[in-house]
Amino acid sequence: MMRAFICAIAFLVLSFGNVQADYDQSKDWFNSLSRNERIRLQFLLVFTGDYAAIVDGAFGPKTYGALMEFQRNREFRRDGVLETEELQILHRDGLDLVKRVGFRTRNDPTAGITLGIPVSLFDPPKKSERGHLWRAFDGSIELETLRVDGQRSDYEALYRRLTSTEDGRTIENKQFRNDFFVVSGTQNGRDFYLRMMRTGADSRGFSLFWQPKHAVFMDRVAIAMSNSLTFFDRSATGRMDAVTSAPALDNAPDSENRLGELSAGSTASTSDETGSSTGSGFFITPDGHVGTNAHVVGNCDNLEVAGYGSAALVASDTTNDLAIIQLDSKKADHFAQFRAKQPIVRGEEVFVLGYPFAQILDNNLNFTYGIVSALAGVSGDIRHFMVSAPVQPGNSGGPVLDRTGAVIGTVLSRLDKLKTLKVAGDLPENVNFAIRGRLMAEFMESLGLAPSYNTVTSIKTPTTIDQEAARYTVQVLCRN
Repeated sequence: MMRAFICAIAFLVLSFGNVQADYDQSKDWFNSLSRNERIRLQFLLVFTGDYAAIVDGAFGPKTYGALMEFQRNREFRRDGVLETEELQILHRDGLDLVKRVGFRTRNDPTAGITLGIPVSLFDPPKKSERGHLWRAFDGSIELETLRVDGQRSDYEALYRRLTSTEDGRTIENKQFRNDFFVVSGTQNGRDFYLRMMRTGADSRGFSLFWQPKHAVFMDRVAIAMSNSLTFFDRSATGRMDAVTSAPALDNAPDSENRLGELSAGSTASTSDETGSSTGSGFFITPDGHVGTNAHVVGNCDNLEVAGYGSAALVASDTTNDLAIIQLDSKKADHFAQFRAKQPIVRGEEVFVLGYPFAQILDNNLNFTYGIVSALAGVSGDIRHFMVSAPVQPGNSGGPVLDRTGAVIGTVLSRLDKLKTLKVAGDLPENVNFAIRGRLMAEFMESLGLAPSYNTVTSIKTPTTIDQEAARYTVQVLCRN
């Protein structure tokens, strides 16, 4: 019995010694990295779901535990030191979620913060009294940036109010410090996460709500957003603008990201050796405004709408790849109408108009037919939907219409065949993408333009749809 007891004690001592050696070795390796590399690594561990703590570039038990958990989940030797192959897999898996949700850093002058936001999950934001409001197209995810005046609610009172269990709210985690507090839980059937920072005159931060079905990735996104939150000088600008693609996540090493290869797709615009290009568009107001893609009109010395004359860029939304240009004549006899509030349905019939292969087809308008084959784009991007109607170079910016003749989308791209062959080993057929029409309508509203909505609910023949849409579908010429 005594011999067994001594052996057990010896085993525990040796085990503790091995654990301590691994911890020290991991710490030495981690601290040998530059501070930016350490912060980047912690952010990537957040996105893989292995780290849920403060991203500060400092080594401690939580960082060590995250490294060990990452290795355990991928069946590597657990020693807290990531070799080259392990680092490549960390970058691949972490950046996969970054790209899926479109994690981008934004300055919000109204709320006075800089924040990482999963922009691919949301429709364009709307300005609110305290910041900006972002909503997913189906309302399942909601984000609000906030600035609460200290005279209306002091910091501690705000914390007490937001941790109360009234109005169906259940608090699961909370942390209070003199400089910030975090609260998370559930409210009215939705998960929520909020973080507020304290300043001398106010409190600033964000609240995030999502339906439980999104928890598999939103838990990670919320932690990443919390760690990206910093102050912003409200006097610098009056607009919310982009800063970087993601905090400390630029310049990834050369590890193959197969999902990223596919997501690039192949834009449906054409160009020639001079750098000039052509695309499609459609009139959206009687004042000669034309909706199209940002990539169609970007970097153009001169814009022209074939048959109508010269035009000028009004505004572009590069995040959603949308742009609006206007004829110099400021006049259009016919313009498109958008579908009102009916959701896009998988399997419904659609029609696509545009000017593909301009040089080959002599700038002829093309009309194709198909169905909505998926309600999201590559990587589940809910701003987009997939159509089976053929799309070719030159179709970019053209309208996608339903059976009543209403616009439900703007042609974006087709899946790149060569990249798909390389990644999937097969050539895709009729895998094409469009941007939801709602985004173009909201883009118009943000510029003070009023979209026209179709009130006709009766189904039209394809011939009638073609004849009507041909009056407002145009070819956009970008000349350099």
